[in-house]
Amino acid sequence: MSQCTHPTGLWGAQTSAMTVLLGCWRIRRWRWQGAALACAAAAVASCGVTGAHSSPAATAGAPVRQVGPALGYRLNGVAALSAASAWAAGLTNQGRLHVIRWDGRAWRQVPAPGGGDFNGVAAVSAADAWAVGYGTGSTQALIEHWNGTAWRRAATPSGLGAAILHAVAAISPGDVWAVGGTHTKTQQVPLIEHWDGTAWRPVSSPAPRFGGVLTGVSASSASNAWAVGVRTEARGTGALIEHWNGTAWTLVPSPAVSRGGLAGVTALSGTSTWAVGGTVPSLQGPRTVIERWNGTSWARVPSPARGYLASVTAISARNAWAVGVSAFTSAATGIIEHWNGTSWTCFTATGTAGPCSTR
Repeated sequence: MSQCTHPTGLWGAQTSAMTVLLGCWRIRRWRWQGAALACAAAAVASCGVTGAHSSPAATAGAPVRQVGPALGYRLNGVAALSAASAWAAGLTNQGRLHVIRWDGRAWRQVPAPGGGDFNGVAAVSAADAWAVGYGTGSTQALIEHWNGTAWRRAATPSGLGAAILHAVAAISPGDVWAVGGTHTKTQQVPLIEHWDGTAWRPVSSPAPRFGGVLTGVSASSASNAWAVGVRTEARGTGALIEHWNGTAWTLVPSPAVSRGGLAGVTALSGTSTWAVGGTVPSLQGPRTVIERWNGTSWARVPSPARGYLASVTAISARNAWAVGVSAFTSAATGIIEHWNGTSWTCFTATGTAGPCSTR
């Protein structure tokens, strides 16, 4: 996805402002360290946004002091096991898969076989990680596995058509979810696949009337998983939310998100889950969206920033972070919002509360 379009159309056939946002923009990921917010992995797409630069011609095992798209690659997903173990994955400008690993001191490139793009990564342990996306040609879902020594391509279910996976969540070595979308003859529909410790298998996913795609997934247990994304509606798009109860996936009503959708989700427990995204009102620019599950229903929670939130993570009921981008232009800036148990507030890159971006 080196251009501001998705290989098969993120929610349909035509590129829109939201397609550019979800399919192309990638925001910086940050790690909280005491009183400072340090950049753990820069992940900005090559759509006119200036980000951190990578070391040119990085080789396997070579330290990568700065990461970003300007000199060769882009990162789309990040997963951390500890302060000394994290993964980030994406693709190079030549369309090759790109994976780097944090060892507590530096990021180092790790070879991954094949071409295509990794959209998401998740890790169970130092010897068990998964990365998902789409393969060369953009016509098939891609799943690769880290066994502690090397990345190897995993067999994916056949007969799914032009499928793409956008996110992955790992609960245990025998319980991993991957979500995305695939095409029927008439529309794009959500795709959910599950790893049971032996093989990846498609799992029945309820599809909205006009179709949709799943872009985020999170699970707090084997019987509580959430997937979010964008549903196609008669006029525009809206939020798509699905829930796994240990037996089946079902559609769950979401507060209205007109001309927008959801991109990220994090599940703390059966009674506490956050989902983030945005809308694109006419002539008003993007507006951030934050929703919260309280065990009974989803409700909108006020979000102070303008823009679009692409990812969210929660440490506890009183400590959550959401990140995104302020606009669709080259003047865009990153967004960082923090939940303190009462409200969401904007933060600066130095780890202090500050004014929300207006660009």
